[in-house]
Amino acid sequence: MCEPKPPQRDPEDTRKHLDFIQAVVTRMSAASSTAKAWLLPVVTAAYGYALTQNADSVALLGLGATLLFAYLDANYLRQEKRFRSLYKTVAQGKHDIATFSLQPDDLPSDVPTKDKGDWPGRTPEWINRLLPGPNVWLSWSILPFYVPLVLVGIFIACWVR
Repeated sequence: MCEPKPPQRDPEDTRKHLDFIQAVVTRMSAASSTAKAWLLPVVTAAYGYALTQNADSVALLGLGATLLFAYLDANYLRQEKRFRSLYKTVAQGKHDIATFSLQPDDLPSDVPTKDKGDWPGRTPEWINRLLPGPNVWLSWSILPFYVPLVLVGIFIACWVR
């Protein structure tokens, strides 16, 4: 007995689906840039005030802001990675993703966790939902940007004490 073939997708529907996914990727990228743009004046003001007024609590406030923005930026990057994986899956057409689905959770299980920005294999689901995976934190757009700001904040907090 022959199994019926799944209906062919209209190429125009696939193109439009890819456009929708690309729009989300673009928004995530823009949000990441905006987070960095908002962080710099906040941290500059906090660290500058802490240095001039010898206020270690303000330096710690700037440090907290840096960590908060790093978390936000890492989440944007993880979502961007997930949507890029969805884009790649839809473009290849190998898996049955619902037409016009914008749910990265629809990705097949054979997509590597690294490509989705998730934690490796046996990590509990609640950690996966709460924190971006290690490959996101070690990304060139997160680690080299935020670590120096954190180190400067720690230095200033210790210096003014």
